[in-house]
Amino acid sequence: MLTFEEARKLYESHVANRRPRLKKLLRYYTGEHDILNRPNRKGKKDAKVVHGYPRYISTVTTGYTGSVNYSKLEEHEKLKAIFDYNSEASVNSDHLLFMSIFGESYEIQWLDENGQYCFEALDPQTVMVITDGKLRETVTDAIIFDEDDKKGNKYKVTMTCYDDTHRIVYSYTRDDKAYNNNRAEITTASFTIEEESTPHKIGQCPVLQIKNNRWSLGDFEPIISEVDAYNLSVSNSVNDLTDNTDAMMVFKNMGATSKEDIKEAKEAGGFKVGPDGDIYWLVKAVNDGYAENIKNRLSSDIHKFSFVPDMSDEQFAGNASGVAIRYKLLPLEQLRLEKVKWMRKALFARLQLISNYLAGYQNTFDPLEIGITFKANLPQNVQEIAEFVAKLSGITSKATMLTQLGPEIVPDVQVELETLAQERADSMDNGFIPAMRRGVTDDDEQTDLLAGEAAKSSVSSVQSE
Repeated sequence: MLTFEEARKLYESHVANRRPRLKKLLRYYTGEHDILNRPNRKGKKDAKVVHGYPRYISTVTTGYTGSVNYSKLEEHEKLKAIFDYNSEASVNSDHLLFMSIFGESYEIQWLDENGQYCFEALDPQTVMVITDGKLRETVTDAIIFDEDDKKGNKYKVTMTCYDDTHRIVYSYTRDDKAYNNNRAEITTASFTIEEESTPHKIGQCPVLQIKNNRWSLGDFEPIISEVDAYNLSVSNSVNDLTDNTDAMMVFKNMGATSKEDIKEAKEAGGFKVGPDGDIYWLVKAVNDGYAENIKNRLSSDIHKFSFVPDMSDEQFAGNASGVAIRYKLLPLEQLRLEKVKWMRKALFARLQLISNYLAGYQNTFDPLEIGITFKANLPQNVQEIAEFVAKLSGITSKATMLTQLGPEIVPDVQVELETLAQERADSMDNGFIPAMRRGVTDDDEQTDLLAGEAAKSSVSSVQSE
C-alpha cells in the first residue's frame, strides 16, 4: 500500500505534469479555445470565433464506435443482473467519450452498502495509476484525487489509494498560493488519515485503465493546431469586415471642409465636390478568395488528420450503397477498430473481476465464453443486407447468416437458433412444415418433409388406437 508521502508526491506530479494537458483537452471539447485569450488590438474589440471541431470529432467517434454486445449473456443471470444494476451500456458510453477526449479512461469496481457489485467510469483528471511494467501491464496501485476549497485560501486534498487487497484514504491541507507559485515543494499545513486501511474484496486493484490507443492520444489532440489556425483565420476575416464597416473617409483637395459641412452633407445625402476635389473611403484591401482557400484547406486537413469525415459533405447525400459509404468512412473505421481493440481488453478484465467475485457464491462463469462484439453505429441498407444474407443460403451456416443481420435484428444468434429449432420442432409436432422458407437447403427441406410425413403417420396411428 502507498504511504502518505508516496501518495502526496504522486498527486503533486499528476497536477504539475499530467493535468495541464487533460484540462486543455477538456477546454477544447467544451469550446474554451485559446483564441478567446487573444489580446485585442489597441482601440478595438476583436472577434474571437470558436469552432467546435473537437466536440464534433468526439461526438462522431463515440457514436460510431457503437454499442457492445455479449454472446451467452442470457445464460448467466447473475452477470446480467450486475450489468443491469450498473447500467452497463451507459458506463461504456462514458468510457468511449472519456477515451475520445483524454485518450484514456478509468473504471473503479466496488461493493456498495447493500453488498451489490458496482462499477463506474472515472474522470481521468482525478485518477493516477501505477502498473507493473510488464508487456501485458496490469494496474497494481491507483489513487483517486478529490479537492475542496477551504477558508483562508486553503486547499484540502483527499487521496483514496488502492492496491490489490486494501483501500486507504489520506488527506492534507495546503496553501493554494504556494502551489500556484510553482514551488518545488508544497508545505502541508496538516495531514490526517481519515480511515483505517480496509479490504475492498475485489481480488485485485479495482481500478481498470482503458486506453484510446497505444499512446493514449485523444481523437482531436493531434489537430488542435489546425483548429487554432481555423479559429484565427475566421476571426481575422470577421475583423476585416468590421474594419471595413468602420472605414475612414478621405477628402482630397477639400481642406476647407468643416464638421458642419459633413453634417449637412449627411443630411442632404451627398457632397459638392470641385473639379480637383475627391472624396472616397479608406479601406483595407482584402483578398476574399485567398482567405476562403485557407479556411477550406484547414477544414479539409482537420477532417483528414482526425480521420473523421465531414458528414455534411455532399458525398454522403443520396442513396449511396453500403459499400460506397463504408469506403468513404474507411479512415474512421480504422480509428474505430483501434478503439475497439483496447476497449475489448478492458471489458474482458471487467468480466474477470466479476467472475472472481461470483466465484465466492459458486455462481461464476468463464470470461472466455462471453463473446464481446462491437457493432458500428452506421445507417444500414436493410434491403441490401437481406439480399446478401439470402445469397449465403447453402454456402454458410445459419449462425453465420444470422450474424450478418446485426444485433439490431438478431440480438443473440444462439438464442435465435434455439428459437428456430423450437419452431421447427413445434411444426413437426403439428404435422406441418412450411413449404417455402428462406435459408433452408433442398436437403433440409426434404428432411423436414419426411419428418412431417412421419409425424402425420404417428398422429394417425395414435388416433386409430
